[in-house]
Amino acid sequence: MIAMDMFKFAARSAYVFVALSLSPAMADQLIFRCVINGAITYKDEPCDAQGRAGAGRQPAPTGSGAAVQASKSEKSIDLNYSTPYGTWRGLAQYQVAVKGQPVREAHAVVPLVIEVEKQGRLQGISPANGCKMLGVAAPYVVPNMLKLDVTLSECRYTGLNQRYTGTLALSQASNSAQLSLQSMNSMVTVLMQGPANNDIKATMKR
Repeated sequence: MIAMDMFKFAARSAYVFVALSLSPAMADQLIFRCVINGAITYKDEPCDAQGRAGAGRQPAPTGSGAAVQASKSEKSIDLNYSTPYGTWRGLAQYQVAVKGQPVREAHAVVPLVIEVEKQGRLQGISPANGCKMLGVAAPYVVPNMLKLDVTLSECRYTGLNQRYTGTLALSQASNSAQLSLQSMNSMVTVLMQGPANNDIKATMKR
């Protein structure tokens, strides 16, 4: 009888472990950092055989001494609060208002990861609402601030999928960066949906 009770307890424990491992809520929070042919990209699913994944972590350096040195240099940028370039993470608020009225199904406060490369390429991902971000960043008139021009795609609320402009402003005093984006509504969007305002804001850390 004791052996049978122990067997039932072990079976229940294994079931709970598997259920937690497959929980959609937990899976939605994973962000995989992949390196494919030297290019960094973020995905909401594991990298394929050509990429390396880190779920928000730096990939382990592999290959020649030059590759290891590049990995160390990249890591130093990601921990450096003296530059707006590198990797930033935080909770982002997505909002949409049409004709001055907020759209409830579009509103979300979810994790966002963005990568700003020194060459000016910007990409990001918010797995919880499906949004992916791709565009460019350029030096602005104020030190430690970048002017952004990005496009969102694959958002579950399709009204978010459009072009945005805004800024990424680094605050060395608080070791954080403020992300602010506003939609650029095309004439077609205005004619079909009426005047709309999409707004994305986030306080981000390394």
